[in-house]
Amino acid sequence: MEPRPYAFHKMEALVRQMQDPETGVPVRSQKIFLTSVPSAFIGYDLIEWLMEHLNMEESGEAVHLANQLCQNGYLFPVTDCKTLNVKDDNSLYRFQTAYYWPWHHRNPDNVEYAIYLMKRTLRNKQRHALEDYEVETFNSLKRNLQNKWELVTMQAEEQAEEWVKGTGPC
Repeated sequence: MEPRPYAFHKMEALVRQMQDPETGVPVRSQKIFLTSVPSAFIGYDLIEWLMEHLNMEESGEAVHLANQLCQNGYLFPVTDCKTLNVKDDNSLYRFQTAYYWPWHHRNPDNVEYAIYLMKRTLRNKQRHALEDYEVETFNSLKRNLQNKWELVTMQAEEQAEEWVKGTGPC
């Protein structure tokens, strides 16, 4: 087996252990101000779990591993979607759905990119506004995928709704 796939295999096995309801990282509804965020865990719990289950002496090593998992798409920050860094504090994180894990060799197609851009247009306009090149691409995809555009719109609306409910990624 090649080194890169083996690394992904090991990361996926670790994440599956972390997701175990009995022995994994404690996942539960978390509070941010007056909002409840379902199915989330805090950075401190993640780092503690890694240190305990991998017999790490230094928290820096666990933070580094957690950052690798985050940057490779196995977990993601709930509140700060712009940075893919894990902090050993009360920051909230979620596990990414296995469908989106990197070793699944999925190359995004035009429909998926159109859904992504459509979701961005459905969300807060100022914070998630499309860049000029994205607007051009979006309009081009809309023309090229006109026979599938209803599907694109429905998928984007559903995924955006899942994000608002707290069950989907950023």
